[in-house]
Amino acid sequence: MAKKIKLLNKKHHKITKDYDKQKERHLEKLASKSLDNDENFRKLKDKKIKGDFLKNF
Repeated sequence: MAKKIKLLNKKHHKITKDYDKQKERHLEKLASKSLDNDENFRKLKDKKIKGDFLKNF
């Protein structure tokens, strides 16, 4: 139990010490994920649908 608390304190200290770096890394991950999603949606919008799509349901 004490070892687990020590590990959590170490992780907490690392995050609080390098807060700006951690925040930058997190925002970069979010931005790249958002760009990937935008790229996928753009590809879907470019696809053409044959016929009347809603009549298929």
